[in-house]
Amino acid sequence: MYIKCITLENFKSFGNKISIPFLPGFTAITGPNGSGKSNIVDAILFLLGIRSPKMIRAERLVDLIYKGNKEANYCKVSIVFDNSSRKIPVDSDEIVLTRKIKISPLPDNPSNFYSYFYINGKSASLNEFVDLLSSAHISPTCIVQQGDVTSIVEMGDFERRKLIDEVAGIADFDRDIEKAKRERDEVEKNMEHISIVLDEIKKQLRQLKKEKDEAIKYKEKVEEFNKTKAMLSYKKKIEIEKEIKEVQKQIDYYEKEKINNEKELFELKKKYKEKQISFQEIENKLMELGGEEILKIKEKIDFFREENIKAKEKINYYRKEIAEKKGEAEQIKGLINKIIKEEEKCENAIENIKKEIEKTDKEISLKEKEVSQIKAEIEKTDEKTVSLSREIAKIKKEIEKAKEDMHSLLLERDRTVQKRDGLSTKLNELMNIKNNFDIELKELKMEIGEAQKVEKERRGRKEQLEKKLFEKKKEEASIGEKLREVEREILRLQRELSKLKLSEDISFSPSTKEILRLRDEGIIRGIHGSIAELVKVDDKYRKAIEVAAGRRAEAVVVENDEVAAKCIDYLKKNDYGRVTFLPLNKMVAGKPRGRALLVIRNENVLGFAMDLVSYDKKYEPAVWYVLGDTIVVNNLDAARSLMGGIRMVTLDGELIEPSGAITGGSLPKGGLFEMCDLKKSMELKYKLSELSREQEELTDAFIKIKEEIGKIDNELKILPDYKLEEIEKYEVRKREIEGKLKVINDELRKLENELNEINSVIMDYEGKIKEKQNEISQLEELRKRKEEEVISIASEEKIKKINFLKEEIEKLKEESRNLIANLRGKEKEREVILSQKNEIERRLGENEIKLKEMEKELAEEERRYDESGKEIKAYEEIEKKIISKTKGLSEERDKLYKEIVEIEKIIDNLSTKMEATIDIISKTKARLPSLESALSEIMDINYEFKEEEILSIDEIKKRMKELEEAIQKMEPVNMKALEEYEKQEERKKKFEEDYNRLKEQRDNLIKLEEEIKNKKNKTFYEVFNEIRKNFIKIYSELSGAEGDLILQNPENPFEGGLTIKVKKNGKTMSLYSLSGGEKSIASLAFIFSMQAYEPSPFYILDEIDMFLDEKNAEKIAKMILSNSSSAQFIVVSLRRVTIKNANHIYGVTISNGVSTIVGNINIKELEKMAEIK
Repeated sequence: MYIKCITLENFKSFGNKISIPFLPGFTAITGPNGSGKSNIVDAILFLLGIRSPKMIRAERLVDLIYKGNKEANYCKVSIVFDNSSRKIPVDSDEIVLTRKIKISPLPDNPSNFYSYFYINGKSASLNEFVDLLSSAHISPTCIVQQGDVTSIVEMGDFERRKLIDEVAGIADFDRDIEKAKRERDEVEKNMEHISIVLDEIKKQLRQLKKEKDEAIKYKEKVEEFNKTKAMLSYKKKIEIEKEIKEVQKQIDYYEKEKINNEKELFELKKKYKEKQISFQEIENKLMELGGEEILKIKEKIDFFREENIKAKEKINYYRKEIAEKKGEAEQIKGLINKIIKEEEKCENAIENIKKEIEKTDKEISLKEKEVSQIKAEIEKTDEKTVSLSREIAKIKKEIEKAKEDMHSLLLERDRTVQKRDGLSTKLNELMNIKNNFDIELKELKMEIGEAQKVEKERRGRKEQLEKKLFEKKKEEASIGEKLREVEREILRLQRELSKLKLSEDISFSPSTKEILRLRDEGIIRGIHGSIAELVKVDDKYRKAIEVAAGRRAEAVVVENDEVAAKCIDYLKKNDYGRVTFLPLNKMVAGKPRGRALLVIRNENVLGFAMDLVSYDKKYEPAVWYVLGDTIVVNNLDAARSLMGGIRMVTLDGELIEPSGAITGGSLPKGGLFEMCDLKKSMELKYKLSELSREQEELTDAFIKIKEEIGKIDNELKILPDYKLEEIEKYEVRKREIEGKLKVINDELRKLENELNEINSVIMDYEGKIKEKQNEISQLEELRKRKEEEVISIASEEKIKKINFLKEEIEKLKEESRNLIANLRGKEKEREVILSQKNEIERRLGENEIKLKEMEKELAEEERRYDESGKEIKAYEEIEKKIISKTKGLSEERDKLYKEIVEIEKIIDNLSTKMEATIDIISKTKARLPSLESALSEIMDINYEFKEEEILSIDEIKKRMKELEEAIQKMEPVNMKALEEYEKQEERKKKFEEDYNRLKEQRDNLIKLEEEIKNKKNKTFYEVFNEIRKNFIKIYSELSGAEGDLILQNPENPFEGGLTIKVKKNGKTMSLYSLSGGEKSIASLAFIFSMQAYEPSPFYILDEIDMFLDEKNAEKIAKMILSNSSSAQFIVVSLRRVTIKNANHIYGVTISNGVSTIVGNINIKELEKMAEIK
């Protein structure tokens, strides 16, 4: 490879477009100074991608554009490389690289320009230039610019070593090491991520294990509950049948009794009428003998009897209340004794804390005194400390004053808080009493209103139940209809799933179907599915993909090779045939062949088959196994034009093999990809699962609504029978409570107002305390600074002593503060206890007053009771005296009266009995439909019971209640935990496998990194030793002296540089002491030694012989000529000896600021136009 031609257009001094042809070997370029020779070198550097304009002797890149008579707005350089050796990886014998700069002014930047790069006429980027040239070992280092010949000697040792690095390809090793590090970091990051996920999964598994166990227990309890519920239904069924027989028997019995009672009642009423007539006749006779007086006496007796009864009721009430009050008094006395003990305990704790505080304060005082003594000693040392001491003393007074003020504020605040707490306690107690009274009053009102409202409520309840029954019946019908709809939909989906399953069964071989069955039934875990299931294909490409995949589409993807082994073992044991398995942990994705990559860009090519299907990224290796680098093309004509060495398939399904074989014709309907629709299958299964769940819920709801309807029916038939209660005593208590509540509410309003005022005062105190705390903090800070200033003057020993004492004082103060806080807490506790004690004593006093009042009221009622009793006896005596006069008539009347009353009683009893009998008959008959309905509505019993295991209804209900409570206690239960646990266990296993795989990958990367480092070192030393050997030889040939290349750090060469050692006449020479010519020789020897190891295709050398004498210049020229057989040399020179050794010579001249080239000239002509030395 070599430069065939350079074309310059408007580049620096080359104002016109000019092409310079070059041949292999040694080419010399010469010409007068300033003619533009070096501009050719700059042009080559410019094309090689130099970014800095200073590298090519320009301030800015736009300065490279020709600035002659006719100023251009662009410049362009093109180089034609001979690429017959294919060193540049482009399939062409010639490569043309072009770089162009064009000025494009902008309003704010008149010098704006754009750069353009072209490879063989096609637009490219700078990076593409650099990559292309680097592949042929072409870089700016193969160019030595004018004046830079000594740069290798003058550059730093590290930079010089990096030249060896470049030849050895160390950058590639570094990139590989960096890549390995990045990959290792990524792997470690993934490991860390997986570790976090694993920890989370393990945590979830622990929770799920617990939830799973709970779910199993819950399921068992629910099953037991259902069985017990079924037993209840069975038991009810037996009892209902028995009850129906009993009811019919009762109806017959009461019908007969009703007839007998009607006959008896008729006879009694007839007899009663006769007795009434006789009684009235005697009564009339008695009235004539003094009836009016007896009536008045009877009224008096009745009045006093009523008074006597009322007094007796109140006596009973007051006796009960007095007993309750006495009991309450005993409880209060017990509370007082308990509070007294707590008070004594609190007092003892306060005394102990005070002693501790006193002891701590004494220790603080002693240590502060010791600090003061040391400070006093320090303060006496000079005037400055005396002045500072006065300031400190003043600050201390201010601190003490502020602390006193704050102490007063704290005391006032605490007193107010105590007062507030006392009021709060009182308020809370009053609120409790009020709440108790409110509750009692509410209960009393309910009791009083109950008797009046009972019938109304009964009617309302009946209407409510009937309405509820109607709603429940509607709901029953609605749920029934929904249930039937769900059942129809389940049936439809089951048919659809069966059809889909049938189509899959037809498509797959029996062995594949068996493996997929193992997956579906969960017998073997880790089976993902067939390729046909896992890959989704667009209809447009379906035929092509079907043909490309062939029977490989039936291959089954599994999690790992262990799962594959299990499946194969199963197939062998059961003689099911053979299946191809693709374990994800072993499958490796391939890369398309070179021929395929070239063909893919053709316009008739639709793409790689793999790129035209969709699948989960993790299945890529498996999909590669099936489709490989098969290319999909439009039609057979397109395939024929491209065939040879590649596998292709057309949209119509023709298959072209790499060997040239073509398969085509008609295709059978319904291929694997068409038949397999895993997504649809999964959707149908999910819908079926959801509908099954809904069916279960609706069935439960239907059963529940049936039970509710039965309960409502029973409640309607047997509504509770309430009796009216006496309300007089409740009214008395109600008025008493209302009076007490009025007093309590007034007291509460008063207390709330007081509390609001006190809280406002406390807020003011808190604000003032905060201000004082800030003031004290500022003063303490100022005092501390002043004391530190004083202490800074003192000796180190005294400073240490003061600091130690201060630490001790601070510890004691902290202890004191804690004790004071405890003391305040105990004092507050004592105040609360005292407040409670006072309040309880107040309650005891009120109780005693109330007790005395009640005892007084009791005495009064007892007096009324005794007086009314005496009055009753007195009037009864008067009545007896009057009655004695009419004794015979009265006795007869009384006898008749007793008989009438007895007959009335019998008639009433008999009437009541008849009414009861009729009611019983009616109610009993009414029960028959409900019993029959209940019997018909008892659910189908799916359990069989032996007679000996059937419990009583109470026992069943008790057991059901226990089970229901147990179930409720267990709820909420995550039933999905059963399935979720298995999934998480599988995830854990997968992540553990991934973690182990990543760990192995990390270890391999560490090993690889170490191997690359070793290889890097080995390669460097191999290259270095060769270049060093070349340098020693070439330097000796050029200079006649000794030269060597020495590594500064031979153990680790990349941490040190490379030095050049020169010995002349046995004496080591410093590089800085060498002459310009000697430095040139050393640099050129280094360049030639690298070229001898790995030649660049060409070298550009600009006046490298400028510092050399005739003899050395000739040596260099001859060496260049010798080396030009393995690399192209283009040398700019003004030295005759150099030009004379060149194979080809070009001259450069300049006229009117424009450089031109003269080719194939001889030395004599050169002497005329250049300053040849």
